Amino acid sequence: MIVFLGVNSMFISSASFALAMASNTFLVMGDMPYTPMDEINLAQPNGKLARAVASTPHSFLMHLGDMKSGSLPCTNKLLQANKQLLTAITDKPFIYTLGDNEWTDCDRDSLSPQFDELERLEYVKGLMYDDDYYKKANLLQGFTHQLDMSENARWQFNNIEFMTLHIAGTYNGRAQILKSNKNDALDAADKRDRLNLEWLQRGLNNQSVKAYVIGFQADIYNATNKSACTATLRSNCDAFKVYRDAFSQFAKFAKKPVLIMHGDTGPFCYQQLTENLTRLNVPGDYVVSDIASVKLEDGDWQITSVATGKALTATCK
Repeated sequence: MIVFLGVNSMFISSASFALAMASNTFLVMGDMPYTPMDEINLAQPNGKLARAVASTPHSFLMHLGDMKSGSLPCTNKLLQANKQLLTAITDKPFIYTLGDNEWTDCDRDSLSPQFDELERLEYVKGLMYDDDYYKKANLLQGFTHQLDMSENARWQFNNIEFMTLHIAGTYNGRAQILKSNKNDALDAADKRDRLNLEWLQRGLNNQSVKAYVIGFQADIYNATNKSACTATLRSNCDAFKVYRDAFSQFAKFAKKPVLIMHGDTGPFCYQQLTENLTRLNVPGDYVVSDIASVKLEDGDWQITSVATGKALTATCK
């Protein structure tokens, strides 16, 4: 069976149509696993979170980066083990975007062994975005990824446009460059900014949707007194102002609900930034071993804990 969805959508197979109809809810997590308790909670078949996900209707799960603790070295063995743990949580599509703990912070002096961060970036992308990843991801309506930065993806679900952007902590790779060639790392950061903003802008091409959801890792709202990064000021600067401004403009032109989701700091919080722009700092980060269940009802984002089934309402400070 082939179902045609209109001029702004691609056709989808019967398998992806069934997936789209399965639930109007998606799951999102980040900053996990950090601790042995996280690993126990996520482990199949009896982990607390594994059981909670299995009993929570959902159509896909997003992980917004930091798939390991920053205090642990970025070894192939650890990254492979955590990938296996995370991707076993659900039989639905698993969408991942990169965090700083698995690449930009891998050169920390406190870690042994230390790694060149650009080398770790390429390793993690090769590890996570394999054939099995795309086989499931392609079940999502209109799933595609950016040609020059494959970690940036977009798809449609429940008449909502979803996208991921590669915005990582440690000022998106502009700070603490200890093992890589600094100019190479900053050139890569400049390229990420350019491609991220292009990918974001393309999201507005789909005006038929009822809302937008954008996922990335870094807490771009974490306070700083640094000047904004520029073409000549490429480090020791606020690398996230360009994104705060871009999301504000995106929401202004969209004139529809826009939810931006990130991890990086704190266990969980929710904040209304403007009339139609909302941010969600997803559960995780040592303090809360949990996953959020999200759906849009009557223009409002409904966010609950899969562990307890209760609404998550903490306000970001």
